[in-house]
Amino acid sequence: MSATVSVAPGCDRGSALAIGFAMTVGMWAIGYAARLPSAVSPGARAVPGWIVFAVFVICLLGGGVFAGRRAHRGWLTGLSAGAVSSTLNLLVLGSVLGGELRGSGTVWWVPVSIVLGAALSGAGALAGGVSRPRPAPDVNWTFVFATVASIATFFLLIVGGLVTSEKAGLAVVDWPNTFGHNMFLYPLSRMTGGIYFEHAHRLFGSLVGLTTLVLCLHLFRIGEQRRWLKRFALLALAIVIIQGILGGLRVTGRFTLSTSQADTAPSIALAIVHGVMAQLFFGMMVAISAFTSTAWKATHTGHRSVAVSTDTKLGAAAVGLLIIQLVLGAIQRHLARGLLIHISLAAVVAFLVLAVALRAWGLRSEIHILNRLGKVVMGVVAAQLLLGFCALVVTGAMSGSPQPPLITVLITTAHQATGAVLLALTILLSLWSHRFAPTLPEP
Repeated sequence: MSATVSVAPGCDRGSALAIGFAMTVGMWAIGYAARLPSAVSPGARAVPGWIVFAVFVICLLGGGVFAGRRAHRGWLTGLSAGAVSSTLNLLVLGSVLGGELRGSGTVWWVPVSIVLGAALSGAGALAGGVSRPRPAPDVNWTFVFATVASIATFFLLIVGGLVTSEKAGLAVVDWPNTFGHNMFLYPLSRMTGGIYFEHAHRLFGSLVGLTTLVLCLHLFRIGEQRRWLKRFALLALAIVIIQGILGGLRVTGRFTLSTSQADTAPSIALAIVHGVMAQLFFGMMVAISAFTSTAWKATHTGHRSVAVSTDTKLGAAAVGLLIIQLVLGAIQRHLARGLLIHISLAAVVAFLVLAVALRAWGLRSEIHILNRLGKVVMGVVAAQLLLGFCALVVTGAMSGSPQPPLITVLITTAHQATGAVLLALTILLSLWSHRFAPTLPEP
């Protein structure tokens, strides 16, 4: 899939959004990882704040350089992207400053942070513009934005997986507040242990929800002609909203602002549904990324051959079995039941997915996208089987431990995340196999 597309010169619609959201996702991922050591191990120290701040500055400058080299409006796009990113970062700025500043001093940080972010990104764009190719390449910014949304969703899956692996799903007793605080103002200094995992998961969920909303609005704003795609984006938006509500009700069991555990009724069933829907939503976002790509729009379709019908059926069957396997995996993660069925079905799923990948790689090798996807899927299947075996070993060895050790947390989370990648890639492979299908003559 390529981000290059022939558009009218000077067309930069969506460039500031794509770059701004990309910088934000990168900074949030870095910030999360920087504080992770102290959350995993009470004796460990988080990465010093000044180092994190310096990396954030580099992200803003780097995003600006990219805007200066790729966007037709150059420094203006960089300036706007920096403002977008800094505005999004207000979702966590309140938490960072929650224990440091009070009253009007905190309010002043809002415009200051936006101006600073815009200035840094704008400066980077000016520097990048010096070495910009002439003429500047045209970029399919809608595809870039959709890809950023997919990456953000994948990060959310990892963060959510760590919550489950750390058994931290109920570390925060209330929702949508956090121990009575506004979720976006809960002090970072109090986010320790399981509270950090769960609260960070909620913040990442808010970012993904906002990203999906803006992407959906962007598709309508640019006048996307494919009504089915706009409806699909609206469906994705509805699902991410429902997913957020399910995540909250998984903790409270009912709509309540109470911070007392006596007023809540946590639901394991909703936790399972929440986990399954998260991976299905990721598959939807990856599909939207494919639908907005230049290659998808440039490919002609017509009457399908018998071979294509076989690929379509095999792909649909593979996706269906992967979803069933996903449900079984979620049940095993939350209830420690159904392990034998999960392991047995893994062999069937692996065989079918490999068959789909081999057909794309061997029978459609002249099509670069299918050839590459086929090889990647085969590699991911192998990695997932290995991770599944490792997860079986570490969870069995540590089954009596009240708090899982780090190795167990890492392997089980990696197994869950790789499963999500495999599902998304199989969906992609099925969609592209159908899109690049050989056609029969028109009747």
